[in-house]
Amino acid sequence: MRFVLNRFREPGPFPVPSAEPVRAFHRSLAGYQPTQLYRLTGLARSLGIRDLYLKYEGTRFGLGAFKALGGSWALHRLLATRPGTFSTVSTASEGNHGRSVAWAARLMKVPCVIFLPAHAAPERIANIEKEGATVVLVDGTYEDAVRRCDTESRARGWQIVSDVGYPGYLEIPPLVVEGYRTLYLEIDEQLGAQGLAGPDLVLIPGGVGGILHAGIDHYRALANPPAIVAVEPAAADCLAASLASPDGQPAVSSGDRNTTLACLNCAEVSLPSWPAIRRGVDAVLAVDDDAAIDAVRRLDRPVAPDPRIEAGNSGAAATGGLLAIAADPRCAELKRALGVDPNTVALAICTEGAIDRTEFLRVTGATR
Repeated sequence: MRFVLNRFREPGPFPVPSAEPVRAFHRSLAGYQPTQLYRLTGLARSLGIRDLYLKYEGTRFGLGAFKALGGSWALHRLLATRPGTFSTVSTASEGNHGRSVAWAARLMKVPCVIFLPAHAAPERIANIEKEGATVVLVDGTYEDAVRRCDTESRARGWQIVSDVGYPGYLEIPPLVVEGYRTLYLEIDEQLGAQGLAGPDLVLIPGGVGGILHAGIDHYRALANPPAIVAVEPAAADCLAASLASPDGQPAVSSGDRNTTLACLNCAEVSLPSWPAIRRGVDAVLAVDDDAAIDAVRRLDRPVAPDPRIEAGNSGAAATGGLLAIAADPRCAELKRALGVDPNTVALAICTEGAIDRTEFLRVTGATR
């Protein structure tokens, strides 16, 4: 486990365009409803903070993860701005983004091909195939799947709808990021409706940086923003490696990629997202898998009066980061830098439910 405080952080606010058109689009989709914002007062009390909110994406459009927000908006915009220029869409994924693109393509009646690492969990593969997409399994890592998708899509004239930007593919990932902003607008509305104070500290899973980028756009537009901490696996620490590099430029993860946080198992940050992350995040925390697994178990067996929540390892990473900040001696300096104390109100983004049931049952020891 390690953390990197952001020496490149710039003062704000950073105004961004309104996300209301994005929100209006999502409202127009069948099955749309805001996902639950839980108030976990029992867990907050055990961590020695004032309050904790958890935004739970396990019910988003029945797909189990937040990714549907980005994939659907990006495909919608591409069909509107590039009509007739492509007949098939494609993407590479560890599972959730691929499922979201497949779902959106089915809704919008576009054929779809998804490239997955061959080690992807069977549940994730089956979920994508159920949406009518063709799945191509690629030996190697997520990055190998990205390269295979890029090569084949260019050769066949397929339109890539990816959440990671790389040289030669930089324009579309920001559309995916725009789609994620609905999640943060919902949080504002939910807190307002309950008369609850906004967070002092926001913890967001890392990965290639898309959902983090959207959170930075949202919160760093405020005059008095909360502290923002990205949480990623120590085995796939591309954000920490980039922030720790001498000039703060994108760097490849130094980890061995051996992590159960499958959807955060990324060696390289999305290039279009990095400038916003570099200037806007307060810190990056690279956690051991045990921190996320501890969070899965504590959400599954809650402290009264908290509800029981089923989260995947990747989805629970942000909560695991908060557990580490609150109690792990290795995070003492980070805790001081963030000003975490008994008055802190924290928000953790839980990006997925227990999609990989085999792993969830292994972690929790449950038989259900």
